[in-house]
Amino acid sequence: MIYDTSLVVQRSWEGHRVWGTNWYLLRTRAGAEQTARSQVSRLAADVLLPLLKVRVRRRNRMVASVAPLFPGYMFALLDFEREYARLRYTRGLRGMVCFGGQPAVVPEWLIGELKQHCEHGPVELPERMFVPHERVMVIDGPFREFDGIFERYLSGSERVAILFSTMGAGVRALLPASMVVPVA
Repeated sequence: MIYDTSLVVQRSWEGHRVWGTNWYLLRTRAGAEQTARSQVSRLAADVLLPLLKVRVRRRNRMVASVAPLFPGYMFALLDFEREYARLRYTRGLRGMVCFGGQPAVVPEWLIGELKQHCEHGPVELPERMFVPHERVMVIDGPFREFDGIFERYLSGSERVAILFSTMGAGVRALLPASMVVPVA
């Protein structure tokens, strides 16, 4: 396949002049983003895998973890024509994202914005706040696996009041907010 390089601009990479270097969107295999990043970094001038701080449930507890901001995708700064043959067989990579048969070139300004948001480590999104009367489940402590109804926050967002319906009577419990998750 022949690609039109007339619109490609000349860029500098570690003091060498490189023609055709652009940011591309790559698709990774499920859960293999770190492997793909490691392998692609051998071929590319720069690789960007934006990360996100998340809370996941492990052994009935919510714990902090890090996951890709865009699961299954990453960005790479490379010379497509020079590296495509090797990129096709890179471990952890499914391929390049293409539109109309052409590899998706990601604008430099977008990469700059992503890098700016990720410069201090994984991106942190604000936690979802509970709304009154929302169904919740307790995931830790003596009330573990009890379903209840969120009533309100107490003293900020650290503690919550939960209503349980036990043996026909309503019981209010005051718990740390980290012990409660919404029922899906």
